[in-house]
Amino acid sequence: MRKTYVRIKDFIGGRLHCLCDRLSPRQRTVTVLVAAALFTLANFYMIFRAVYDIGREDARREVIRIEPLDIPEFVPADSLSEGRIREMEEFFDRLNR
Repeated sequence: MRKTYVRIKDFIGGRLHCLCDRLSPRQRTVTVLVAAALFTLANFYMIFRAVYDIGREDARREVIRIEPLDIPEFVPADSLSEGRIREMEEFFDRLNR
């Protein structure tokens, strides 16, 4: 994996080096300044767009109404059969050991 990374890095570096060798020093300066200006504009656009979206989301929020929960009635203990009660007692006895 590391060899692949180094190979890709060297390939890209070699291509950029060949492209920059063809340019005169003045052209290199102009290229660097144009690239820096484009990156700066893109950076400011992303920052201001994010700030604008944050403010826009806060203004649009609606209050969500949550209805009270409808809790079902539990089955009373005396409605369980004797066999079921014994099974539950045996289970909890085994669990407590």
